[in-house]
Amino acid sequence: MEAEMKRWSGLRSMSSGGTGVVLGLLLLVSACGGSSEEGDLVAPEAPVVTEAPVVTEAPTTSTTEPCRPAPNASCAGADLAGVNLAGLIMPGIDFSGANLEGALLNGAMMAGADLSGSNLAGATLSNTNLAGADLSRATAAGAVFYRTNLTSANLVLTDLTAAVLMETDMKSVNMTGASVQGMVDRRTFWCSTIYVDGTLKNDGCQISAD
Repeated sequence: MEAEMKRWSGLRSMSSGGTGVVLGLLLLVSACGGSSEEGDLVAPEAPVVTEAPVVTEAPTTSTTEPCRPAPNASCAGADLAGVNLAGLIMPGIDFSGANLEGALLNGAMMAGADLSGSNLAGATLSNTNLAGADLSRATAAGAVFYRTNLTSANLVLTDLTAAVLMETDMKSVNMTGASVQGMVDRRTFWCSTIYVDGTLKNDGCQISAD
């Protein structure tokens, strides 16, 4: 009986010591942050960018050559509003559809030039040579033609509203369908000119007085 009691007492001692060991291990694991499977630190995920990146477009390089007024040059559709072309020699130049509003063309040599569909509103054409030039469908409202040579020029459907024609040579000009409301005529040379209504104006080639 005594032996049995000693054996039981030894088992209790071992059990008590084992419990202390287990508790110590649990405390150590807790202090270290747990197991490697459950306690590892996880880095936060990078935020997802939902906006499209800003792309800077490269500047567009124009392949259109700049207008260089010269004989037989091409300046079709050019914007030359208010430009000073006085005294330039440029026969046969192509100004079709060009913007020449308010341009200064005094003394310019433009025989045979193509000014069809151009904008000559408010332009000044003093002593300008436009012999044989094509001004059909051009807008020349308020333009000043002083001693301008328009011999054999084409002014079909040209807008000459409030334009000033002073001592202008209109010999053999075709003005069929042109707009002449408010046009000022001072000593213009009408000679075999096809006027707005299709009739010949002053076929006798006389300079009319004021």
